[in-house]
Amino acid sequence: MTFKAFGFAAILAACASSTGLAQDLKADRKFTDTQIGFDTASGYSNYTLTIAGPNGIHASASSKSVAPAIDLKRLDTVDDGIYHYQLTASTEEKIPLRSGLDNGREHNPPVMLKGASLSGNFEVKGGTIVKFDPAAREVSKRQK
Repeated sequence: MTFKAFGFAAILAACASSTGLAQDLKADRKFTDTQIGFDTASGYSNYTLTIAGPNGIHASASSKSVAPAIDLKRLDTVDDGIYHYQLTASTEEKIPLRSGLDNGREHNPPVMLKGASLSGNFEVKGGTIVKFDPAAREVSKRQK
């Protein structure tokens, strides 16, 4: 398997493994012509932003305290097409880690931070992100 195919397969596996997560991360899209970014509500940490696109294009960025951004200009080649993004983060809420391991210590169950995610799509044409216009989409649907 080539590196690009392996990377795209890893992105798809990560997305498939989190399909049970609700779209519960509170964030507003901050897209420019070439950059994917988000403004998030407070109470999140440990962010990971991943994008996957045509011909095996993929990129990811992580940050402990703020939502990261990815600039498509920094990728070697940006092909036109539909891209998928996923932003994940940890909330401040602690949930018990369910493991049946009895390690002989006091019975204080281990905890982890609850996760939250947000995902969606965007389109690239001519090397720039196409601004989504819901009104234009409705017009094109009626013309068909």
